[in-house]
Amino acid sequence: MSWTLFKANIRGIRTIWILMTAVYIGYFAVVLSMYDPQSTQAIEQMLEMLPEGLLKAFGMERVGDTLLSFLTIYMYGILLFLFPMVISTVVNHRLIAAHVDRGSRAYLLSTPNSRKKIVATQALFSLASITMFFAVITICALGLSEIMLPGEMETGDFILVNVYSLLMYYAIGGIGFLASCIANESKVSLGLGIGVPLTFLELQMIGDVGDKFSWLGKLSLYYLFQPEQLIEGASFAYVSMAVFVALAAVLYAAGIAMFNKRDLYL
Repeated sequence: MSWTLFKANIRGIRTIWILMTAVYIGYFAVVLSMYDPQSTQAIEQMLEMLPEGLLKAFGMERVGDTLLSFLTIYMYGILLFLFPMVISTVVNHRLIAAHVDRGSRAYLLSTPNSRKKIVATQALFSLASITMFFAVITICALGLSEIMLPGEMETGDFILVNVYSLLMYYAIGGIGFLASCIANESKVSLGLGIGVPLTFLELQMIGDVGDKFSWLGKLSLYYLFQPEQLIEGASFAYVSMAVFVALAAVLYAAGIAMFNKRDLYL
């Protein structure tokens, strides 16, 4: 691994990473402030005033009766699919494909580092950036919950939900990394890196609207993310976690292999 390249990557993405992490933690604080085990009935009455299809599309048609179940509904649904997706897409695009537009690809290849070392460094950084995102929000969320709602958080299960989320984003990151490695143009990398996860999100939302379209939701990678089942100890969640790991391994390995075989001097 090239530490020089790794540190350069940190400088390149730190602004967007810090911004998205801070905003997500801010949302956590807002959602935590909304939780009151004594007023869940009032929240349910408020939700009944909104269109049923809209609530189902955003996965907010019910209210959790514990802090953890409340968070899985309001923080580990649409917000989880969007915020880390931005970091993952931007990071993976900048690691490989963006060098084409900046004209720095030739510079990278002219350094003493081998092509394999360069792409391995970029793959490791891709995984590290999203791992750090989930590590930070987990620690901050646990701290905020203890300050605002002492004793309410089921810490072990909450950490497990975040591990589940992280593994899902390894797979999503693998899509962006592979797109960055195979794209000849920067816009293609961004199109695939954003387009594929957004397509999964749209399928998930359509599938949640009603039984008529539920089969569409099952075509989405996000269908495998069911934190409620993880909390209940259902095998589906653990199988899904294994699928995420396997898919991420295949996608990152494919990206590395494609990068090593490409003619990058054209």
